[in-house]
Amino acid sequence: MTQKQNNIEIENSLPAEPAAVVSDRLMNDRIFVWSNGSYRLVLFSSIAWLQADRAYCYIHLKDGTKIIVIHPLKEVLAALPPERFARVHRGYAVCLDLVDRVIGNTIYIGKQDFMVSSAYRDDFHSRFRFLGKVKGLHKARSLENNK
Repeated sequence: MTQKQNNIEIENSLPAEPAAVVSDRLMNDRIFVWSNGSYRLVLFSSIAWLQADRAYCYIHLKDGTKIIVIHPLKEVLAALPPERFARVHRGYAVCLDLVDRVIGNTIYIGKQDFMVSSAYRDDFHSRFRFLGKVKGLHKARSLENNK
């Protein structure tokens, strides 16, 4: 069989679906990141937090490992689902599902603590329900109510 006949046979065996349908098949729970010379699969559910380091970003996983990628935090965060991840500081973004404690302007994911800067505080607090007063939050809301 010649190469041309082989190519025709392969083309005839491919599905006749239009290429635009491929977007419907995107796997919305993962991303491939370029790290150490290859693309590495990272499930969104395995990401604990992101750490900025100039033009690089460390992706910290739940299992304690971290992956360095050659993209700034802003670009990595833009590739993740916004309902699950939020920036809390110039240098950090966290998985909202893993936040287990809030003390003042500090949040915790396990034993790791993160300061929530004033620039991101309102957005962060708006993503959760609080029973009772939250230091700093009740003042901001009472000021809004007086307007």
